[in-house]
Amino acid sequence: MNGQIRAAIVATAVGLVFGLTLHGIVAYTRDHGPTWGDYSLKGNGGIAPLLLAPLGVTLGMAYAARRRAWLGLTLLPIATFVGLFVILGGV
Repeated sequence: MNGQIRAAIVATAVGLVFGLTLHGIVAYTRDHGPTWGDYSLKGNGGIAPLLLAPLGVTLGMAYAARRRAWLGLTLLPIATFVGLFVILGGV
């Protein structure tokens, strides 16, 4: 298998798993989140971990671009979005 295709598949799969994992973290913090003083991650504060999504997509796109996996550059953000909001429903 070509190295570019392998890198595209890896980037897409990792993006999907990253999205599903981040979805689980956000759902958990929404329901059982910790509280520090006046700041709480319960309820609407549970969306704070979503700030990791752009970081993960940026790192994944850097991985795909470094290996010239242009298909991976295209599919990574889509796979992350599907993992975050489509497969298990909205957060």
